[in-house]
Amino acid sequence: MTAAVAFPHGTGDRGGFLMRHIGGFIGILTCACFTLLTLPTPASAAACTGAKIAVNTNATQDGQIIRTPSELSSALRAAKGGETFTLEGGNYGPLKIKKGFKKPVTIRSASGRAPACFTELRLNNAGNLVLDGLVFDYEYTSGDKDAANRFSILGSRGITITNSIFDGGHRSGAGHGRGLRIRDSAKIDISNSVFRSWWKALTGDSIVDLKIRGSEFTDIRSDGLALGVVDGLLIEANRMHNFRGVKGNKDHRDMIQILRSSNRRSTDITISNNIFDMGAGDYAQTIWMGGDGKDLGDPMLRHQNVLIENNVIYNAHTHGISLHAIDNLSIRKNSVIRVHRNEKGKVTIPRISVSPGSTSVVIEQNAVAGIRGYKNQADWAVLNNAIIQDQSPGQPGYYDREFIYYATGPANGYNEYGVRPGSRIDQLDAGSTLVRNYPTR
Repeated sequence: MTAAVAFPHGTGDRGGFLMRHIGGFIGILTCACFTLLTLPTPASAAACTGAKIAVNTNATQDGQIIRTPSELSSALRAAKGGETFTLEGGNYGPLKIKKGFKKPVTIRSASGRAPACFTELRLNNAGNLVLDGLVFDYEYTSGDKDAANRFSILGSRGITITNSIFDGGHRSGAGHGRGLRIRDSAKIDISNSVFRSWWKALTGDSIVDLKIRGSEFTDIRSDGLALGVVDGLLIEANRMHNFRGVKGNKDHRDMIQILRSSNRRSTDITISNNIFDMGAGDYAQTIWMGGDGKDLGDPMLRHQNVLIENNVIYNAHTHGISLHAIDNLSIRKNSVIRVHRNEKGKVTIPRISVSPGSTSVVIEQNAVAGIRGYKNQADWAVLNNAIIQDQSPGQPGYYDREFIYYATGPANGYNEYGVRPGSRIDQLDAGSTLVRNYPTR
């Protein structure tokens, strides 16, 4: 269970941000804007073809049955709000909606085993929309740049995407293209979905109330999540694993990166109950909130109200949890575990690092190789952390005395370390509770 966190510094300029960035959304809900669903013109001939992973949604015949793109286009044009459109399997081409509904309109697949597939998604000034059990498929075409983007939510409000797949393209054997892009939007909920084979999976800027829950991010070449200027962010119960690059490529991998884009901070961030696993892939920075070359003395560039709790990290980069200029920060009960990569040295050992100028900081009951940034600041509390290591068998905290190895990445493709009874981690009740209930046990 995620503990509540108090925000003694308030909620920043949440209302001001809302008015500046999404003040126009109120009009969306009553807008009579034109709704467009184009006929199939896939981004490439291979999109929405071949075997696809079935989506995780229940078969249903509820709502209006839709069999073709033209039927869906007509249904959306006539929709007033509250309708459900149930799509039979097939390639529906691009989905482009510019309309706000008074009540949520649902577009869903009739069968998870044969889902409806779209080659493009453009939600521009849309409102109150649920996309359930769909496939969004991009295939690389010669000449496409890394940042090629077919799926976006812009200037929209009240969008839910659940039980869906965002399937990227491949170039040189690794992910290509930008998956879902979100900008200038509010109340966006992504849940129980899969993002696979992308250059960057999910990116966003200028968002109020973004939830990313219960989803999987895998085979990512660069960033899993790269977000900036978010006021109200929940990243919960996701699995990010087996990121991998291209030999000789200069991609820089972060599983989660929170940016100070548009010269503004983000506020009210919770990252909890996630598993970050290098697995049989390549190392990455795990949770990174860098300075981005900004003036961190400016209050509007300092992230505010951040909780990082009960996550498991298996990685091989020193930036396990690395944060700069945070006001009101709690890092609690995370397991930050080193797994092996070909390179050696301290840069391969993930740690918790917080810039010393951060304020109102609590770092407690984590299992980690080291904690950086604490210099006896009066408003910091660093308590009951289990310091663990895999370098010296004769020294305290050695992994073999701390863990039971149920699975290791090179052999299994994923990692599962359980806590050994009587270990330092056990005695301090440190680390994530997620390690007590692995799926394979």
